[in-house]
Amino acid sequence: MLLFLYNFLSFLIIFSFSHKAIATGPDSGPEAMEIKLIPAPSIEAKYPKQILNLSTDERISTNALLADKTKRQLSVIDLSSLSQGAIKDQYTIDIGKKSGDKTKRNDKRTPEGIYRLLERKAPPEIPFETYGSMAFTTNYPNYFDKFQNKTGDGIWLHSVPDKVPLTRGSRGCVVLRNNDIKKIESTILLNKTFLVIDNKIDWISAEEHVAAKDYALEWFNQWRTHWQNQDLENYIEKYSSQFQAPPFNKKTWLAHKQKLKERYSYVKVRVSDPNIFQLKNQYLIQFVQEYESDGYSDVGVKTLYVIKENGTLKIRREEWAPLVVNMAHQQNK
Repeated sequence: MLLFLYNFLSFLIIFSFSHKAIATGPDSGPEAMEIKLIPAPSIEAKYPKQILNLSTDERISTNALLADKTKRQLSVIDLSSLSQGAIKDQYTIDIGKKSGDKTKRNDKRTPEGIYRLLERKAPPEIPFETYGSMAFTTNYPNYFDKFQNKTGDGIWLHSVPDKVPLTRGSRGCVVLRNNDIKKIESTILLNKTFLVIDNKIDWISAEEHVAAKDYALEWFNQWRTHWQNQDLENYIEKYSSQFQAPPFNKKTWLAHKQKLKERYSYVKVRVSDPNIFQLKNQYLIQFVQEYESDGYSDVGVKTLYVIKENGTLKIRREEWAPLVVNMAHQQNK
């Protein structure tokens, strides 16, 4: 009863991005922030370290799936459950026959990383005896995997027939019961929903989660501000010496930005509330970017692949795609 009263009477003031893109700098107004009151989480509330933020911007907002290889559990996290330190749903899973992180083709290990669910497959396209009622493909190997020279492909989230035990071990896929994958199907938006796989999901306190989120957001806002202010000296310091965004490396990327600085009299960079995922020393930051200058403008989805190097976050790669093409809402058929 005391815990109930505590939750009922306590409120936590949190600051969050509005659904509109925001910008700061000499050429723009104050940040569009709003204050919301939400019930304080219970004393037992825990937050996943691997998910630091889920975007409130409907153009990229989605749920996330967390696969814990040690506990053999798949947790569904949405914006509401994340804010409360709760789990929306949880299911038992099977994983690769061999323990450890996947490093090469046919090693029968389940990879550990931050992946997107790309396509939905179902019989007769795939055999029911192997994949059950449906499967979702992933983008393994992702950029981080390729950088580490990991090989292989065909890592899926799929089901199995009820007669197949979830202790058999897969060839590396994350496996669910038929009924369970049907339950989570409605939570998956193709090319938007992330599947985060780790040896162990770390559940941390609200204070630890806020600190980890603020650390990433502060770095992210500095990167945007340096770019918008055309402070290229500090801007390029956010990039790793191993940065690659073909055809650019770090040196040619800076030269490219210097040419643009000479060409345009101003630059504005507005960003949405981002999705932020962390796994070990890897960070994936995804957001809607609205770029404007006196010579060019565009809107798209940008993804920053960031590594913590010697205690400092550095961009290893960035990708951009037009908003309409990349993140249009897709209905699972």
